[in-house]
Amino acid sequence: MARIIYGINPVLEALKSHPELIEEIWLDKKTLLGKKYQILEKAKKLGISVKIISKSEFRPPKLGPHINTQGVVAYLTHFKYVDLEDIVRNWEKKKEIPLILILDEIEDPQNVGSIIRSADAGGVHGIVIPKIRSCEINETVIKVSSGSAFNIPIAKVTNLKHAISFFKEKNLWILGLTHKTDQVLYQLDLKIPLALIVGNENRGIRKTILESCDFLAKIPMKGKIESLNVSIATAVAIFEVIRQREFF
Repeated sequence: MARIIYGINPVLEALKSHPELIEEIWLDKKTLLGKKYQILEKAKKLGISVKIISKSEFRPPKLGPHINTQGVVAYLTHFKYVDLEDIVRNWEKKKEIPLILILDEIEDPQNVGSIIRSADAGGVHGIVIPKIRSCEINETVIKVSSGSAFNIPIAKVTNLKHAISFFKEKNLWILGLTHKTDQVLYQLDLKIPLALIVGNENRGIRKTILESCDFLAKIPMKGKIESLNVSIATAVAIFEVIRQREFF
């Protein structure tokens, strides 16, 4: 679980979305201006403890010396995962066609953070990750997501196949994004209620999960490389869904 987050935008988003999770904030007093001053003011109003520390003493534990904290660090009690039902309530509340992401054993926190940021920007209603063999929502993920991890419901489940069955019962179609198919993403009607599955950086989507999909699709490649980085491919797929839903 993430116990520490750093950077101006991630801490601001945490203050906006889940201030109850923040135990304490550290601020470098040398540049206490702009958004950093906003953090100080918001924290004071919320009754959150803030330490103003000189730059020479600003050495948060658990963070290496080369990590750029922007002079802002927050300590959390835990990261707040949600239940699958919370994701359903999110699209019902917004009265929108469901779009969720299921991440099958994605291990790189940089990729997970980038995916979450794209999902937030694209209005995805929720993300599902497995409890094992998968990157959890840690400080690196939160930083790379620029705090978007606090804006979108994220569920951590024991069994992805059970989660897929759950969403099928909610009338979502399951689309697996993989290069192991002839079907091109742009040829599909993506205006339907949809759960998009993306897979591990090296192995892709597991065979047992592929078998649970209603259909598969790939992003066409014109060069010699077989596939895109998973975070880029996911962003392409999300915004193809948005393009179809918003402009057709």
